[in-house]
Amino acid sequence: MLRIRARVVTTVAVVSLLVGACGGASTPSGSIASSSEPTGSSSAATPSSAATQSSAATQSAPPSQAAATEQASPPNIALVPVTHWQHQSDARAALVKGFIASYKEVTGVENSFESIPYGDYFTKLGAALEANNGPCVFQLPANILAEYQKRGELAPVPDDVMTSADIESTFSPASTRLLKFDGKYYGLPTDVQTMLLFYNDDLFRAAGLDPTKDFATWDEFREAAIKLTKSDGGQMSQAGLDITGSPYQWYYSAPTLAYQDGLVNDSTLAINYASEPGYQVWDRLTSLVTKDKVDSPQFLADQPKFASGLAGMTLREYTFSGVFKQTAPDLKYSVHLPPPVADKQFAAAATTSWSYAVGSDCKDQPSAWAWVRYLTSEASQRIWITGGGELPSRTAVLNDATLSADPGVAVGFKSLADAMPYDSLGWDDVFSVQQKIWDSIVLDGMDVKSAVDAGAKGEADLYKQKGVTN
Repeated sequence: MLRIRARVVTTVAVVSLLVGACGGASTPSGSIASSSEPTGSSSAATPSSAATQSSAATQSAPPSQAAATEQASPPNIALVPVTHWQHQSDARAALVKGFIASYKEVTGVENSFESIPYGDYFTKLGAALEANNGPCVFQLPANILAEYQKRGELAPVPDDVMTSADIESTFSPASTRLLKFDGKYYGLPTDVQTMLLFYNDDLFRAAGLDPTKDFATWDEFREAAIKLTKSDGGQMSQAGLDITGSPYQWYYSAPTLAYQDGLVNDSTLAINYASEPGYQVWDRLTSLVTKDKVDSPQFLADQPKFASGLAGMTLREYTFSGVFKQTAPDLKYSVHLPPPVADKQFAAAATTSWSYAVGSDCKDQPSAWAWVRYLTSEASQRIWITGGGELPSRTAVLNDATLSADPGVAVGFKSLADAMPYDSLGWDDVFSVQQKIWDSIVLDGMDVKSAVDAGAKGEADLYKQKGVTN
């Protein structure tokens, strides 16, 4: 996951955050009479193909203070330290450590934190949960909560933390849609991203294109990509679209938008994209390379074409609006909603989010949920989004116009209005299946329908192996 490096300013606002999360109890030295939210700086999250790039972003300046608090006067609760695991990124580790410090200032409780290399994170977490010695609090992509809940490894959100009605009125529908099973929620959402189209404004103008306008149709987008592509002596010198180096942003997001219930059928859990209009979407995406030649796997392979100023467009997670400011400060770019890839789409953009969950074997669940609510509070979300790293899951923050003065942030906020969550029942394992579809078409010359059908079967078989489906 690519994240913006950040540091936390530990300013404390007295609110109902923790004590409102759990029922009444006596108040020993490690407890609070009322509760707090942190204030500080920002972080970001994206799907896992960007994980190895986490060191690319540099430190961003922290904001002065988070703007909002939650008001109430609930009964006291006793708190004890809990364990917290996340995958490693410099930014996230620094941010969580800051939260732990500010939490300790108010509660007297210091939670333990382990930041695990991404390549080991899911393996280590799965083994620990299976052995009933996992962490109390951990972070998971929303679309794989089903897998962990199916194994009985997650605790539902207690009503004295937030009722289902409270969750639905507090958080955006896109961020909570994949967190509910049998009428109960099993996590609180964080790390929200949507897939957005970035323009190199200078290259647009040089090609006679308007960098202020979104593309209304796929044909408009395709024609612009062709116009932005350049060759020198028969060799590509400028890509119209940076797509071959990291196509996963396209192949998981675009087919998701072509179906009313996303990539996976809500009722049967069948793979939707092995049908029309999925075939159309896969054909359009791969044809950009195989027929239109707007990018090539050989052109600047494994190099950041767009950040280097050698690609007219790229589709990336919202967090890159902050990343490019840090890593390519001279790049003049703008952020836009992506073009419609299917003739009929059910949302303008696809979204991913992560959630904080509590393990079912956690012995101190009230304290664990108090910590989760602290991490997902309104003031915390103002920390996450500062610097362009993350979109809010709380509607109150999303509707705060003061946060979206920056045009790139405004597009990110707008994209969440009707975003469709990526709902494949897997993460890296599913990305590998879908990458094989791409490679079979682009590199091996397989016809689209055969490649997509084979990939959908592989994804369905994977679900069975994981016990998510029968």
